[in-house]
Amino acid sequence: MRFKVAVVLLLMILSTTISTANPGGKGDSVRSRDCAGSCHASSSTNGISGAELDIQYPDEVYAGLLMEIETMISFAEVSSNNMVGMTLLVNEDGAKDLPANDGWEVVTDPNGGTNNYVEIIDSFSINSMIERTWTLRAPSSPGVYELYLAVQHGTPDGGVAMTGISDAKQVVVSEVPENLPRLAPEWEPVNTRLIGEETEITLQTLNTDSATVELKNGGEVITLPVVENKFTIPAAVNPGAVEWRVIMEGEGPTQHSPWFRITAQEPGWEVDEFALYLQGFALFVLCVGLVVLQRPKGEDIEPSKYDNTADVASQFGRIQNTSPAMVDLPSTGPPLPEGGLPAGWTMEQWEYYGQEHLDNLARGGQQ
Repeated sequence: MRFKVAVVLLLMILSTTISTANPGGKGDSVRSRDCAGSCHASSSTNGISGAELDIQYPDEVYAGLLMEIETMISFAEVSSNNMVGMTLLVNEDGAKDLPANDGWEVVTDPNGGTNNYVEIIDSFSINSMIERTWTLRAPSSPGVYELYLAVQHGTPDGGVAMTGISDAKQVVVSEVPENLPRLAPEWEPVNTRLIGEETEITLQTLNTDSATVELKNGGEVITLPVVENKFTIPAAVNPGAVEWRVIMEGEGPTQHSPWFRITAQEPGWEVDEFALYLQGFALFVLCVGLVVLQRPKGEDIEPSKYDNTADVASQFGRIQNTSPAMVDLPSTGPPLPEGGLPAGWTMEQWEYYGQEHLDNLARGGQQ
């Protein structure tokens, strides 16, 4: 039984995978509205959020270039954890509604990732408006596109999941002017870094004669030198995000890039799965060893006073090894005649048939 328990413990250890939890939420990810709005409850049981939602974007949006949008949430009554899930979508149908379905790319989300669904914690109330900034790369084909902002959150009493979606915001994506100073389409900004490390960034530009980088430092904006299209952002001493942008000048109109955010993070845990399984196997061997050590040692069992097996076996052996004595049985026939056994008779015949012979003689028969 103990061995079976040890085997079950091993299977439990080996079947365990590394996972992360998001208390109070589901975690940032790429999700459609159908999943983001109703993964934790049936969509039929969700309430309608009373929050007002809006999206603001630049006047000029060029195909394939980076742009910045602002999402705003007002009059939101949320649960005590002050968390709201925000989803950037391209339709309200719940199918093929990811930004990538229309050619949009989320370069930087409000939390520093590249997801269209993020969870934010802020001072949401019916008297506040919360803004968040997203950096997107516009679709590569000019045209008219739509963007939506969807939200999900709890209620102050925690009883109902609330969802809502904004009206459609139409975005006109234009062809890029030939001489427009701009960042190269293949260039991607750095979104994260480790605390205590300086970050060197190399710019890739087109139609640009000179570039200047501005960095938000607290309440002021400072200028960073750019040498051979490279500049360095000072190391962060605490977790958090800094924002920077590049101003590009050339023959065409001067262009300002979106404000890029780079988030400083503490080093995360790295887990070697092979080492984890090896540790599990070692634990299994340890459990088996403990089970073996705890088994009672063999002890001599005192024979019962009622157990006569030895005596019976001894007597049986003597009977098998000893020939039985021959016993002369007394005769059972009649007394022999004076002349002895009749001619041709044996003693055995006399014992069985002698009396019958004598009776026959008495009746006058022949001997």
